Amino acid sequence: MKHYNNLKAQAGMTLIELTVVLLILIGLAGLLIPYVGSFVQKTHDSTNSSNLANLNNAFIRYVTENNMLPQHMDTLVNGTTAVGTGVCPAVTVPNDPYCALLDPGVFTKATYAAGSIPVESLVKSKIRMVVNNKTDAPNKTFGSYEDMIGLTDPAADSFNGIKVGAMRTAAGAAVVAPTAADIQAHLAAALGKDPMDYDTGCYDYVALGLGDANGLVSKTIASSPVHYPEDATKGPVDYYNHYIAIVQVDKSNTAADSVHAMMGGKCSSVTEPAKFLGVAMNVPSYPGSHLFGVNASLGYAYENQLAGK
Repeated sequence: MKHYNNLKAQAGMTLIELTVVLLILIGLAGLLIPYVGSFVQKTHDSTNSSNLANLNNAFIRYVTENNMLPQHMDTLVNGTTAVGTGVCPAVTVPNDPYCALLDPGVFTKATYAAGSIPVESLVKSKIRMVVNNKTDAPNKTFGSYEDMIGLTDPAADSFNGIKVGAMRTAAGAAVVAPTAADIQAHLAAALGKDPMDYDTGCYDYVALGLGDANGLVSKTIASSPVHYPEDATKGPVDYYNHYIAIVQVDKSNTAADSVHAMMGGKCSSVTEPAKFLGVAMNVPSYPGSHLFGVNASLGYAYENQLAGK
């Protein structure tokens, strides 16, 4: 009987034993947290790179099958609402770069009048229609479009959008005034190839958002994905997190070809249709603060792995 009572008294854990167990669990959790954070970062990097590669393939397949650029891409400029919410100012300026872009400073305005060569180039691509971005949308990524803009008549239609400018010298640094060489270096850093493969004398490099309504959806992709920013405060509710297509738009039939000027080169004498070059992310927290295409994204993922992130 006495032996039974002793067992009954010792059935539970003492306060000291419970404290020791809790301390061990806390220590183990502390060891695991860095690995969990690293795993999340690697997952985001991998997903971003995969999305970029898949969107590039989907875009090329769409153009090949339809012989046209997809309709209803986002112009990435403020729509006509002129009222902002969230990160957008209370009063917005229509046709300015979209106030919810993660880093609008790497773009400049692209304003093309009716009858201009760039409008003719866009019309020749059979893009037909684009949409502006809604400044008072409760979600700045999903359903954030308005104002359908027709692009079917080069003599009557005009276009307001944004084009690639210079990259920042460092994350968070001020934007420098872009020269032709700066823009070409930016495109090379973002999309790959050599700066000499791009020519700002003959072409503008227009950015168009792959939003919910873009023509790839239900044709070559099921839905339009978003990228994962490193900064959790820059998520898709407050900022535009869809991927961005870079399109080469003809702008001159007479100017000297800036890339081949030393050889007496000229721009095409015939207006060329706008041409898809690649898909990129607009993510300001990345070093160098430039647009990130698939090659740049993969390189950054490898740098993170080497750094143990």
